[in-house]
Amino acid sequence: MNELERLGLDDNFGLAYDNELMQKKMINTARNWGYDDGKEAGARAKEIEIAKNFLKDCIPIEVVSRNTGLSVEELEELKKEA
Repeated sequence: MNELERLGLDDNFGLAYDNELMQKKMINTARNWGYDDGKEAGARAKEIEIAKNFLKDCIPIEVVSRNTGLSVEELEELKKEA
């Protein structure tokens, strides 16, 4: 019996292998979630930056809202901060 066959018959080895695979899948899933969250946060920050620039140029809030996806309420808060 070769080493590969021996390991295939060892229940503990199979469990350890399955656990390692599951752990790798969980890490990859968490990494992907983190990437997606970061991407969304970056897109939101860009929308806010664009909105601030529009507001500085005295573009009407309704136009800024329509073009950035930010609500009128959010834009009014940004305008107060500026």
